[in-house]
Amino acid sequence: MSTGIPAGAKRRIVILGGGFGGAYAAQELSRRLNRDSFEITLIDRNNYLLFDPLLVEAGVGTIEPRHVVVPIRKFMPKSDFRMADVLGVNTELRQVTYRVVGRDESEKLHYDHLVFALGSITRIPDNIPGLKEHGFELKSLADAVELRDRAIRLLELANTVTEEAVRRELLRIVVIGANFTGVEIAGEYQAFLKEAAKDYPNVNPQEIDVLLLEFSDRILPAVHQNLADWVVLTLTQRGLDIRTKTTVTEIGPDYALLTTGERVSTHTVVWAAGIAPNPLIAKIPTFPTGQKGYIECERDLRVKGFDNVWAVGDSATVYDEKGRPYAATAQNATRQGPHAAKNIVAQINGEPLKPFDFNVLGSFAAIGHHAAAAEFKGRHFTGFIGWVMYRGAYLMKMPTFPMKLRLLMDWILELILPTEPVQLGVHRPETRQIGEVAMPANDFGPNKVTLLR
Repeated sequence: MSTGIPAGAKRRIVILGGGFGGAYAAQELSRRLNRDSFEITLIDRNNYLLFDPLLVEAGVGTIEPRHVVVPIRKFMPKSDFRMADVLGVNTELRQVTYRVVGRDESEKLHYDHLVFALGSITRIPDNIPGLKEHGFELKSLADAVELRDRAIRLLELANTVTEEAVRRELLRIVVIGANFTGVEIAGEYQAFLKEAAKDYPNVNPQEIDVLLLEFSDRILPAVHQNLADWVVLTLTQRGLDIRTKTTVTEIGPDYALLTTGERVSTHTVVWAAGIAPNPLIAKIPTFPTGQKGYIECERDLRVKGFDNVWAVGDSATVYDEKGRPYAATAQNATRQGPHAAKNIVAQINGEPLKPFDFNVLGSFAAIGHHAAAAEFKGRHFTGFIGWVMYRGAYLMKMPTFPMKLRLLMDWILELILPTEPVQLGVHRPETRQIGEVAMPANDFGPNKVTLLR
């Protein structure tokens, strides 16, 4: 749909971030704006959209890792994409400072409208010694593959060890944070490792040990208690150890100290306990932020105090009609992006802006072995039926038909063929700690954590 604005000097809409919010905003703007009058520029250090809800499956190998990323240019054909790091925003001059990946010098870009969609990073507390040095996170495709490769590497190592206690230490994974990501990591990796262990003659699948820790008094606080109880019961029956009101106080290369005083021998600790604002937000003094550091927005998704700056996704705090903040989920981001785009077009055309209003349709938590907990329009589903709904929902949301087809084929093959426990050799560089914004493009280094003391 065209805005009907005559051709002339082009106005520029700059979108920072190519996640769900940014990519879908770019897609909607590309559909609605006359390219003779407007230029749409999206800046992100990666040239793809990562389909985060399937990141754990990509890690354990039920999905080919390349099939959970979608080229950004598929969202905005014939528009301007720049693979670059965003360094700063000057709202008074209406300028974005960025540096193209592979260059040393920075550049500036003027905007008429700005959409901030740079997402979040992993929340890393400063009071847990060893977390940054020895912990793992799951925020990128490289993180997912690295965790899988490490698990297989430890299986290979355990297969050469004669002492059962040492094998159990090597094959014990501690997951901190029992939200959706933490529960899926615990359930899916336990299922993957127990199946993979069958290929190792000196490893008993019963030696696989996964410990899931949650600081609060229940897991999966975003779902109904009945579903959370089902997940606890199912995972416990599989041998997974779930402990609430418990977290870690220190992490070493081969141990984790718990708040209970217990020392757990482990070589793999995965931190999945929440998110934090993108650090760039704190460097923009004109942005209004709340107590947690996220950008405060009007209900129409404009940043408070601005008519031409918008924020969507994890970066933004947006309130519903009752004053409750929307959760930082992919489901909300995929709807906020297009909504911001429509409001930008409405403002350009002198039309009234509409408040963002969305009721969450449902939520899913896959736990391995073709089982999931699903909540859809107030109804609850568990087990295989929940797993089918989980996969069906994400298949429908996967952008582009070729990506849907590849994903469907992966899932069909996974049902009839075993997942092969092979390393892919993609790792986080030794110089990077968890909680940093992004991994340098094409900069893959060796595993940074020493396997044995």
